[in-house]
Amino acid sequence: MDFLTYADQVKIIGNHAKSLVSSEAFHNLNSLFYEPGGQTEGAGGMLLDSTKSVSIPCQSYTPESLAQAIEGTLSRSQQYILIGDPSEWVVSAAIRTYVHANCLAAVFFIYPVGMAALDSRKELAQLILQLKSNQVPTYLIREPESFFEGIEPNHLWVVTHLKDGVSSGSSIEYLCGIPRSSEVHTHGR
Repeated sequence: MDFLTYADQVKIIGNHAKSLVSSEAFHNLNSLFYEPGGQTEGAGGMLLDSTKSVSIPCQSYTPESLAQAIEGTLSRSQQYILIGDPSEWVVSAAIRTYVHANCLAAVFFIYPVGMAALDSRKELAQLILQLKSNQVPTYLIREPESFFEGIEPNHLWVVTHLKDGVSSGSSIEYLCGIPRSSEVHTHGR
């Protein structure tokens, strides 16, 4: 769990994650989500990053367009923990962009919802394979409602909550990414 100590920022990503946090707390968290600009799904929209003062235009809600917009939001000098539903394109685009920039400390998936998760099994498998091959510690939050209950709007609370959840094995399940040698070392502590 060394990634919890050297991560600079926890970022909540996507509309599913946003829906699980009270609007008051969400407003004060580091977040990244997509707001559509029109009635049709492919229409352009805005990428809203809480660490930026202006919204970032996004040509369309596609992985490529989202990745291009996300590229402009990240600081390569920081290490991030990302939390989001991997069936959302904005989440998968963020993960791929942060992995490519080599600034991803860990990923916590919110248990995917609805048909979107069923329709995107291939993409989810590719995403998990990318995280595993890049040795990014990846976990699944099985009960996101209870995880986000009582969330405080700060990085420290999220890290403490993650650390407690990972160590007690509550509703957080390890998926992949920790090399075998450090996995044994970490669990031996």
